[in-house]
Amino acid sequence: MLEEYYISLLTPNEEEILNKYKKIIEKQFGDRGEVLRYPVIKQAIKDFSKVSTNKEQIAEIMVFTVECGVDFTRAYGDIDERFYLTVSSIYRQALEYIVKNDLEEIFVGRCRRLVERSQGIGWGFGDAMVEFYYHYLGHMEEEEETED
Repeated sequence: MLEEYYISLLTPNEEEILNKYKKIIEKQFGDRGEVLRYPVIKQAIKDFSKVSTNKEQIAEIMVFTVECGVDFTRAYGDIDERFYLTVSSIYRQALEYIVKNDLEEIFVGRCRRLVERSQGIGWGFGDAMVEFYYHYLGHMEEEEETED
């Protein structure tokens, strides 16, 4: 991990390192019969956040993780409460990070699509996604309305 940190400092293109961590996360959302290893997912996000200095890519890995979670449940159906709590928690953290680092314009579309795609999913997941989105990015909706 220390080597990756120095590589990220010395090279402007961190795509290779980002893709390495994305693959770690994506692998955790394998087949329905496999056990999801939440600590591995969370650790990959944490480790990438330590080795990267690129705020947009740090937000990217969090949003990517939520996209994997939504895709997984849409493909395999209802999971369990822990799954939805974990994915919605990562979504909330991503939104906080996005707002804190003024990345709203870059991620608002993807975050809105996640809300749309999460509707109808069990355990209150869709409701939580809506709540988090409007809490953190609701002002973006208001700006769009005033521009029309």
